[in-house]
Amino acid sequence: MLRVYDDCPTNVRKRDEILVSPEAGRFGRMLAFFRQFFMASYKSRSAQRYLRSHASIDYEKRRHLRHYTHIIHPFSLFSLFEREKEIPWRSLHSLAHRHWWDTLMILTVAAGLIAFPYQAAFDMSRSDSLSWTVVKNTLILLCCCDIVINFLTGYYDKLQSIVELKPKVIAGIYIKKGFIFDFLGSFPTDFFFIHIWHQYIVAREVLSLFYVFRIFSFLTYTDRLARDYEVRRALYDFISTIFWLIIALHWQACLYWIVPIAVVSMTSPERPHNDSWINSVGLWDDSSDSNKYGHCILRAVATFMHSGFLVRTEPRTEEDQYLVIIFHFLGTLMFCFLIARVMQFFKGINSSKLKYQAALAHLSQYMSHKQLPRKTQNRIVDYYEFRFQRRFFREPEILSILSMHMRQEIRMHSCRKLVENVTFFNNLPLSLLARIVALLKSEIFLTNDLIVKANQTGDCMYFIATGTVAVYTLTGKEVCHLEDGAHFGEIALVMPDAKRVASVVAVETCKLYKLERADFARTIHPYPMLWERIKKIAIERHEKTTILNSQ
Repeated sequence: MLRVYDDCPTNVRKRDEILVSPEAGRFGRMLAFFRQFFMASYKSRSAQRYLRSHASIDYEKRRHLRHYTHIIHPFSLFSLFEREKEIPWRSLHSLAHRHWWDTLMILTVAAGLIAFPYQAAFDMSRSDSLSWTVVKNTLILLCCCDIVINFLTGYYDKLQSIVELKPKVIAGIYIKKGFIFDFLGSFPTDFFFIHIWHQYIVAREVLSLFYVFRIFSFLTYTDRLARDYEVRRALYDFISTIFWLIIALHWQACLYWIVPIAVVSMTSPERPHNDSWINSVGLWDDSSDSNKYGHCILRAVATFMHSGFLVRTEPRTEEDQYLVIIFHFLGTLMFCFLIARVMQFFKGINSSKLKYQAALAHLSQYMSHKQLPRKTQNRIVDYYEFRFQRRFFREPEILSILSMHMRQEIRMHSCRKLVENVTFFNNLPLSLLARIVALLKSEIFLTNDLIVKANQTGDCMYFIATGTVAVYTLTGKEVCHLEDGAHFGEIALVMPDAKRVASVVAVETCKLYKLERADFARTIHPYPMLWERIKKIAIERHEKTTILNSQ
């Protein structure tokens, strides 16, 4: 198909002048280079979806430069997706899909969700204090930067179909929808303990668990990134459910260690109560953090699966009993949610197969109601299997949604080679060839179906897309087999009174395309010279075929 690309130097120059005037110096051009990453971009899918034209994007750039210089545009290279006002709040709190920034924040939050509880539980005294403290506060600093960026990034309001860049409106939406959770999850709690660092070790580590509030922003980042890369929703939900299951078990394991210690003392870590499961197993005196974590994760899995407890790990203390009750309840909810997600995932990837099975069930009921013979039922089922390849879809509905140009492109992809193989269609203009292809109608013939009968007047020709047919003379003698890409019956297009000189029978299930004479005549009528050439070739072929049959 013809592709058009707008490489006009004049247009490109005018778009560049939006950012910087021709008289700008080196510093101005450098500033414009960095500024373009925060302005509406022609490469943004959201800009193409909502603004739809280069003129609209140019208008957004001018409006951005004149009134909102310090705001990040939601359709910029820095913000490659929209923030939509009417979607749920967890997708709102971040003001735009920032492709690279969101990827960084996903990695940051994921690392924090794994490291924070583990360090709080099994390295309370921070034996390697400086390195973990630096890493921890670096992650929190990135989260604080994310809050600032959220206040500075616009969003697309679908209700009014406008890009909102007003700072007060942006701040108001963010404060209402997600700021509180981001603030709690990003607060540098270590600052509270600078002067009492070694006095309140347990309290310091427990407060660091406020990082868990960043899970809401994490959900937003991953959801937008999945939409940007057009990940199937069922697959995304399945993978995210597995991820959150792992995180839940990890936090549960760490809390099994933190809570018994925090109940005893919020200052320095002290041995839990004698009845605690930690003392029962003898883990307190174990110097291996990996061994401690291993016992905790086994207990977490056992609680989640409702499979009882390991030897000497039964909940005996009050705080442990409360923990087990809470985690039993959450485990039940998570298990039900996981089953629902798994079923949704497999239903999503097999939706067309399930629809096909449902269609076969309806078909079976219909055939039973009509009391069709078993042989006819089997042939109908074979037709369905060949037609849909065990995956049900409604082609007329799909094609009705597409534009005429796209329907034509699909037809040309499927049938162009078939038509070009016909001798008298060689060297036809592309526009005429496309019109002929658009007239083709698909038909399916089962094994032993009679497609055309000898000595009858024909009104169409056939193109073989898939399958094999046998050609028989008037006397019933088999002449040859025709396979994929072949054609027959073309004489009927130009000779209305000519009778079929052979019969054609399907050797196996075949998919053919039919071109009717009336449609072809209307299409070729504006080209009288082509019509005469095609007619001459057809008559010559008919005469040769008649001579061969008489021999």
